[in-house]
Amino acid sequence: MTDYDDKEAAYFQTPRREMLAFVPKGVAAVLEIGCGTGAFGALVKRERSCRYVGVELFESAAEQARPRLDEVHVLNVEKEALPFARASFDCLVCNDVLEHLVDPWAVLARLVTFLRPGGYIVSSTPNVRFSEVVKDLVFRKRWEYREQGVLDRTHLRFFTESSVREMFEGAGAKVLEIRGINGIRYAWRLQLLNLALLGALDEMRYMQIGCLAQLPE
Repeated sequence: MTDYDDKEAAYFQTPRREMLAFVPKGVAAVLEIGCGTGAFGALVKRERSCRYVGVELFESAAEQARPRLDEVHVLNVEKEALPFARASFDCLVCNDVLEHLVDPWAVLARLVTFLRPGGYIVSSTPNVRFSEVVKDLVFRKRWEYREQGVLDRTHLRFFTESSVREMFEGAGAKVLEIRGINGIRYAWRLQLLNLALLGALDEMRYMQIGCLAQLPE
């Protein structure tokens, strides 16, 4: 827990409005892992008119989430059983959560059992190919953990767009949409280089990867 002790309150309060577009319209029951203070859940409840259940690791954040969500549970998804029946939800949200887990592949495989056939998975994951990370690694020979961002010191796993896709496909889901979010504008030299490389550097402009996947009917 100590790695999280110094986190600013805003770390748990971000509404993540850019992720709302990934949540399909018509979902009736949503389960969010790592719901924080419930900011994103409150947004989805308002915009999608759905039942929203959160799971959170920290009681301090969960206490703030309870008035905003329909139900909040405090537990460690890697070590404790979730108190839900199979196929209870039609959407699972994992915004900036999977990279904090020791074995996100195993956890995801377990979490999808709580989805109904045809259920959706929405996720945001840091992009380790982000240009600022690659630049430091290649030109400065540095891999420096920080208080926040892609190399947040609490991140245990690192992903690219292709490895995010492989993780969801490995859990039996089909990726419907995957794209970079929270991008930066390249300097003109990088824009020219990217053009010469036929867009090979497009993914590197984005700090995070947004994904929508769906289980078979």
